Amino acid sequence: MAILRITKYGEPVLRQKLKPVNYDEIAPQLPQLLKDMEETCLSVRGVGLAANQIGLPLRLAVILLPGEKEDDPPTRYVIINPQIISKRGEKIEEEGCLSLPGLWADVPRATDVTVTYLDENGQEHTKRARGLLAKAFQHEVDHLDGKLFIDLIDPKNKPEVKKIIKKLRNQWD
Repeated sequence: MAILRITKYGEPVLRQKLKPVNYDEIAPQLPQLLKDMEETCLSVRGVGLAANQIGLPLRLAVILLPGEKEDDPPTRYVIINPQIISKRGEKIEEEGCLSLPGLWADVPRATDVTVTYLDENGQEHTKRARGLLAKAFQHEVDHLDGKLFIDLIDPKNKPEVKKIIKKLRNQWD
């Protein structure tokens, strides 16, 4: 396993809308890729990591929800070719991103989503999610669509966010 470099804001791969992958073509590389993505995500205490965040233009992501107790392993979701098919409700909560380390901002998200995706075995799933899982699905699907959470910020807060990003960029690798 390996901890991979996470792409940062400004790198073009983060703004690409990724096309669905052919599961059979990527299946041989999935076991190692998913282990590396999980290790990378956990190493920085992330909840999710999209493939384009490690520089790969693949429509897939991992979500690792924290367990109830500190020692509990995370609940793991591998989402390949995910699509959000319905959204309900809205809540504004603070959000961050591994590709914009150190930046947190209030973002509106649906409180309830239904998502279709393939898992690491190529099995199709339809999952209804609420709470942190709903937020994670939306965040990761946005990544795969070339969007970042800062795109959702209230426009009146964007000038301040731009100033913060400018300061933070000096600390990124």
